[in-house]
Amino acid sequence: MKERLQKIADMLKAASDIAVYCHSNPDGDTIACALSVCRALGAQGKTVTPVCEDAVPEKYLFMEGADKFIRPDKRVHEMALAVDCSGPDRLGGASKSFLSAKKRASVDHHLSHVNFAQTDYTEADSAACAEIIYLLLDGMGAVDKGTAALLFAGIVADSGCFQYPSTTSRTHEIAAKLIEKGIDAADIVYRVHRRLTPEVFTLKMRVLSKCRLFDEGKIAVVTFTKEDFEATGTRPSDTEGIIASAIDIDGVEVAFAISEVGDKNFKVSVRTKDHADASDIAAVFGGGGHSKAAGCRMNGFYEDVKDKLLKAARDRL
Repeated sequence: MKERLQKIADMLKAASDIAVYCHSNPDGDTIACALSVCRALGAQGKTVTPVCEDAVPEKYLFMEGADKFIRPDKRVHEMALAVDCSGPDRLGGASKSFLSAKKRASVDHHLSHVNFAQTDYTEADSAACAEIIYLLLDGMGAVDKGTAALLFAGIVADSGCFQYPSTTSRTHEIAAKLIEKGIDAADIVYRVHRRLTPEVFTLKMRVLSKCRLFDEGKIAVVTFTKEDFEATGTRPSDTEGIIASAIDIDGVEVAFAISEVGDKNFKVSVRTKDHADASDIAAVFGGGGHSKAAGCRMNGFYEDVKDKLLKAARDRL
């Protein structure tokens, strides 16, 4: 294990009260990382609490311990560990709670990571933060079958089921070691990557039918409005993964998913192929992520938000 990651392992070993923090609007990777640490260290007799500002999306409730998350409160923990968070702003309302802990560490895989803990460890070339958490827990001899299932789910979620360019030989090697623990890999892939509720299926069909292509088909825009969520009985957290259908279109180099999450407030997901950097585009608007997948938040009228995104994409194409 690398020196800095070993330092975090030592911090976890020495602490008895640990809070593990996910980023706001949690995805499968951050949830899996937090729950795997909680399970592994909880089995050693430690008090380990998963913390997140927002609720776990329905599709990830199958993960063991997903019902144990708490919202940030005024408790001061002995140690706080942030997982899959590129900066304190990604913790949302939980940042104050995180920073109040006596000892603080962060494990992440975002290129845009900004050091915000006493000890940060980042591998920007990892397909998922769960890869790094596996190295951390395996080095502590703390990966059992249940923990392996959680880590595998995190890797499947953030690698697009091993489809994204960030997937490496190490990704597959770690996945193989997790499968050797006896997990039901096929069921996890189904639940994370393929399963759709009837409501989400209806949302997907509804918004993709209105997908717009720009610049001779090089840019795709998928929009989720408040009316779309209301008509289908869904919410913004149900949009995860739908943007893949847009970036998969032959000829599309940049795809945007614009979700209306409040009055003149939008969550934007960015996906790219070979000729643009998603993280670079998102950074224009204060966001970040990876070279092929990133995101940001934007305020304003929808048409203005869309036009700004199109300009950012055009400048990079």
